[in-house]
Amino acid sequence: MTQPDPRTLAAALWPQQTPSFDRGLPLDRRQTADVVIVGAGYSGLSAALHLAERGLAVAIIEADRPGGGASGRNAAGWCPIYFDKSPADVVRLLGTERGGALNRMVAESARLVPALVQKHAMPVDMRQSGIAVVSEAPGSAADQRKLAQGWNDAGGNVAFLGSDALHAIMDSRRAAHGLLFRDAGTLNPFAYAVGLARAAVAAGARLFMGDPARRMTETPGGWLVETAHGSVAARHVLIATEGYEANATLWPGLERTHYRLPFAMVASAPVPEFAARIMPAGIPLTDTNKGNPFWIMADPDGRLVASLLPPLGDGATAAQVAQPLERKLRRLFGDVPAFDWSQFWIGTVAVSAERIPRLLALAPRVHAIGGYSGQGIGAATAAGREYAKLVADDDRAACRLPVLDPRPLPLRRAVPFLFRNVAAPLGRATDRSYRAAPKVTVAD
Repeated sequence: MTQPDPRTLAAALWPQQTPSFDRGLPLDRRQTADVVIVGAGYSGLSAALHLAERGLAVAIIEADRPGGGASGRNAAGWCPIYFDKSPADVVRLLGTERGGALNRMVAESARLVPALVQKHAMPVDMRQSGIAVVSEAPGSAADQRKLAQGWNDAGGNVAFLGSDALHAIMDSRRAAHGLLFRDAGTLNPFAYAVGLARAAVAAGARLFMGDPARRMTETPGGWLVETAHGSVAARHVLIATEGYEANATLWPGLERTHYRLPFAMVASAPVPEFAARIMPAGIPLTDTNKGNPFWIMADPDGRLVASLLPPLGDGATAAQVAQPLERKLRRLFGDVPAFDWSQFWIGTVAVSAERIPRLLALAPRVHAIGGYSGQGIGAATAAGREYAKLVADDDRAACRLPVLDPRPLPLRRAVPFLFRNVAAPLGRATDRSYRAAPKVTVAD
């Protein structure tokens, strides 16, 4: 069978395991709402659900289908953590009050996801297993202990794992220590988007599918958002398309406020015995290696699902993309089977200037939401709920998500190109991690 274009949703594993969403509507005339949301990913759907539950009239405009952008190509884990920042960094960036509020939002997001799944009976293969973030460097143990304490002070549930405790959940002595985010876990990310869409529609939101929003115009009563065949007039607008912008005509310049970095995901044919051997407690693994990071989990059928740096250029097969991962698995776990890497796809990680979730204030009652940097399942769900508080309560202080002014990032096109064509190959080529067991045993 021919591999679909890895940049399309058709290449991803998750839609193959998810019933289609059949509750969408065509937007073929003028509609009105209190809030119009552009984009049916986690942010937009969570905002729609929580606004509709507060009694507001909500319309969602989605170019494709729920989860059709970054959400459906996710690597499947939710973990309450920032990309490249600690809770203390966020306090220094935003101040004690706003930084502490955002830290609590992110920490609580790990419990919000399973609460919504259970409340709305979403069939998403959810497993609240926890996630282990491992390190091979004994010298970083003190910093990792401090990071765990910072998250726990913000309301998290994080344990520091010394060498022996880590070995109990990871069949390797090549890692020195780790952090266990106990509230984290995995689910089918596309099914979660569909579940949020069903819950939002059941709460009263209207979801218009198949036609992208193309233009916004300010009106005396608010804003008019237009597609090729219809429009929605609303007082408030939320643009929730950061990972996969439908077009540049909706709000020109918005695309310059973040970088879009490609990441690869690979899935194997089922190898349940190997998955059980390397992850005996069923806890997914990721690491602190910035130059060549990896994430690995097993789905309910025993398939390995991993995310890693993207391939150099187009045309690679799943097996070729997975080669750096296989090398790392051999260093960590010794003998590995001959994997049948059945498919791979490429998703987009949207990285903001601040490296934190945020709302951008574009105009009166117009916001753009995003900044999850690869941690979108939990953070985006929580961010959508915070936006609903901002609108429903008409109180900026009620929203724990920081509201910032947009600022263009330099080298917007060059950075993704350099990441894929220079930094990623260099990181793979120079990675020497896990080549030997650490000489020092780290205590719990």
